[in-house]
Amino acid sequence: MSRYSFSPKLDPNRERRRRLALGAAAFAVLLAVGIVLFVIGIRALTGAGAAPAPTKAPFVPVVTILAPGGQAQQDGPVAPAEPATQSPDTPGAEPPPATMDPRGALPGLPDFVCPNPRPAPPEFGYGIQSNWPVGDIGQFNSIMAEQLKLNWTKAQVRWTDYEPQEGQIFDFKWQLLDAFTADANKKGLNILFGIIDAPAWARSVNEPGLLGPPDDFQQAARFFAKVAARYKGCVQAIEVWNEMNLDREWTIPSRQINAADYVRFLQTVVPAIRDVDPNIVIVMGALSPTGSTNPGKWMDDFEYMDQFVAAGGLQYVDCVGVHLNGYNMPPDKAWDEGYNDPTASFRGPFDNPNHSWSFKSTLFGYYEKTKKQMCVTEFGWASMENLMTRSDPPQPLDPPAPPGFEFALDNTEQEQADWIVQGFQIMRDSGFVRFGIVFNLDYIIKVGGEPNQDNVSPYSILNHQGMPRPAFYAIQNMPRP
Repeated sequence: MSRYSFSPKLDPNRERRRRLALGAAAFAVLLAVGIVLFVIGIRALTGAGAAPAPTKAPFVPVVTILAPGGQAQQDGPVAPAEPATQSPDTPGAEPPPATMDPRGALPGLPDFVCPNPRPAPPEFGYGIQSNWPVGDIGQFNSIMAEQLKLNWTKAQVRWTDYEPQEGQIFDFKWQLLDAFTADANKKGLNILFGIIDAPAWARSVNEPGLLGPPDDFQQAARFFAKVAARYKGCVQAIEVWNEMNLDREWTIPSRQINAADYVRFLQTVVPAIRDVDPNIVIVMGALSPTGSTNPGKWMDDFEYMDQFVAAGGLQYVDCVGVHLNGYNMPPDKAWDEGYNDPTASFRGPFDNPNHSWSFKSTLFGYYEKTKKQMCVTEFGWASMENLMTRSDPPQPLDPPAPPGFEFALDNTEQEQADWIVQGFQIMRDSGFVRFGIVFNLDYIIKVGGEPNQDNVSPYSILNHQGMPRPAFYAIQNMPRP
């Protein structure tokens, strides 16, 4: 504050001159600041006089390391256990990590180091898929490994997310994948990567809703090899694409759907993977159980499998990928044995019987055609029971199920639980299934929106509040001979 004070009575024009002076000073300051900012902006855009950019601090994903033995709470959300630490000198500690294959190097990112490299186990595997990039990676890995006591998980890897522009990587996505893979490996989970969705720059057909491989299959070979090299020893299996009998997953310049094109894809991609990791399990991309053909749009999965065998595709894979949607039929019922649920409102399996409705018929039908080991990369049953809006208070859903998934209204939560466990038992007892992976753990929490607005939420074994549904406890407590 000034030491001097003046009475306005001494000068009647004082306030007017004072306001003018202050206004002029403020305008001058704003003008000067504007000029400085303008010059800085021009220099930033042109790079003039720019100093070398500092090294970017690495992104650190959220990974909570949880102690083994955490249990889900019956009356509340699935909760993390307490953090745990382990000294490297502790008896039984993990072996020192291996160094990364240099072919997995990425510009600007540190090498990935697999904490505990191992091959795929020979015994039947129990797994589940999480929407892994969303939320606390460590917490959901611990739920799968320690609360559900599973030993496999699937991570879908969308190629376009990792190389959105030719010659450029999206380092944030790679760092997330690094964190997920290392943490899952530490917790004893074997990992299946399902790699799909070539980026737009690699494809000449880019239309909404139509994914597909690159025009040049060598580009895919390069990317698959990069992934296999970076995560060698931590990823036990790779599923090479997904549902190639649908145009929404496999659109190529010819606009045709046939297995011979996919076999050509495998001929290019698989040697590149095996050159990097001869021990990794190569899984044929699982087909969608369609049961019918619409040329150029979709193909009957049994017809596609026949084409795949005839084109020599079996020699390139270790395992035939399988998707089993469940619908509203129990897993032990074949499509042609006359099973009927008179209470079912969705009548497809009963009024129009076909192999595609049946878990049992699809699984055993593929084996009869291939005589090859099966890897069930997605299976489950959808249930809308007890799913309501996210509002407070919750309200009934309108419509009551996602369009096209009305069969989920026929399945109770207890049927969902019982049929998942029974499905595991059938696969294990078959002797030809290597692992089965439930779809899904937590998509209902992570995709947003209401449960009737997407087709993945009804399959989740947690509800939108993170509370276990009956299937969660059924998996947790099922026998595993």
